[in-house]
Amino acid sequence: MSKFSNAESLIKEIAKDVKEKDLDINHSLHTYIYHKLIFQNVKPEDRKVDLTDNGTFRNWCRKGRMNTNTFVSPLWQYFCQFISRDAKAVGKSNHIKVYVPLDSNHIERGVNELFDFLDQNNIPHQSKVGRKIRFDDVVIRLTNEEDLNKLLNFVNNNKYIQEGLIKPNPFAYNENDIALACDGHLSYNATVANYILLYMKKLKEHNALDNASLKGFYNFVINYFATTFVDKRNPSRSYIMKQFSNDFSYVENEPIDVNDPEVVADYYYVTKLIVECAAKDYKRSNFMSHYNEMNRGIDKARTDDVEFVNDMLMSLLETMVLKNDANYTTWNIAGYIETGDPTYITRFNNSRNSVCNTTFRDEIRKILRKKNMSAQDYVTTFYNRMFTLDDALLDLLREFIAYGDYKYGREDTKEYLSGYITSGNPAYITRDSGLRNRFKEMNVAERVRLYMRATGETIDQVIERAIPRRK
Repeated sequence: MSKFSNAESLIKEIAKDVKEKDLDINHSLHTYIYHKLIFQNVKPEDRKVDLTDNGTFRNWCRKGRMNTNTFVSPLWQYFCQFISRDAKAVGKSNHIKVYVPLDSNHIERGVNELFDFLDQNNIPHQSKVGRKIRFDDVVIRLTNEEDLNKLLNFVNNNKYIQEGLIKPNPFAYNENDIALACDGHLSYNATVANYILLYMKKLKEHNALDNASLKGFYNFVINYFATTFVDKRNPSRSYIMKQFSNDFSYVENEPIDVNDPEVVADYYYVTKLIVECAAKDYKRSNFMSHYNEMNRGIDKARTDDVEFVNDMLMSLLETMVLKNDANYTTWNIAGYIETGDPTYITRFNNSRNSVCNTTFRDEIRKILRKKNMSAQDYVTTFYNRMFTLDDALLDLLREFIAYGDYKYGREDTKEYLSGYITSGNPAYITRDSGLRNRFKEMNVAERVRLYMRATGETIDQVIERAIPRRK
């Protein structure tokens, strides 16, 4: 049976259970779906096996490996952990997760062969094996594609491991019955189970459980992804994010912190992966592209939220300063940030609705806590930056222009500077004299674009302002 047939079968089976047993949509149903998912294709006799009862955990810990720590934590006794001694994988926030599910007859020797291979090849990993036989009983966390290729090549050519493989999660990308995932701080399988729960909730509300299908499930996830994670400027965003928090409280049994950009980024990329790997032509190269994109996205998640806050703040300042002076404008915006009182924000140009129905206030307050700044100081500093280019920035532009005049000529220098400001691509700026790093440290492109949008000046006018003058 193909992975798509497996997935279709599971969706229909769960829908039938929800209808016939009239199951409530709650945390218990999430647990029920999660267990249906992880035990799919596991033999009935294997479900009764506990690896701590037959001494398997103890045997693994006693074996000993030169480059691997093997232990059972008193605080996490469900798993036997295998972690490379170099600890290179421990500090990483997003791993390549490799699921090598083994049945009860093959798991003890199979795990030994897997971790002997990793140990002998000095491959960094942070791994675990669960005490129950499930399709995620062996999870190996790696840090790079090269090590992934080595491991998959080993598994694909190991006859003993191949004999004992259990069919993996049909909602994950899998290659030769080895599933791959990347999920940041989440559980990929628990997240899939939660989307199935939400799909069942929708079907039950519309009395349509008989119509459950794999296609319907993926259409539901695609729509949820677009509404929740893509359309960030929706006036109803505050409500949408609150609903998202409630929807996924089943995963951790508590609400999701939608004000933490890393948490939202994790859910964004895991949801995107669930949708992408449903394609029949999805390949390992596609998976690695997603993994690399997720790493970049999580790293810049906080930066993205700062950009959203700054865009919103700039729009507010541009509108409100038309009606009042700078002091009154900054005082009112700071008052809204501190109190949440919407009357501080003008209705002019629909500003009050645009600001108060988004997560702007929550996100800027988080930035203020991190920077240890008052709302008044932040808004005032931002205002001054919008309408002025400070001496330090202008001096750096003058230095680049003077150096460029000598190295490239005036026209090429202006072209390079214009290209950098327009695109933000640091490759336009030479590394000589540390100029490229200094431009990046001062956020020159972003600051100049902000100034231009606030004042209406063109790139040519900014460059002209910065051209060194002879005394």
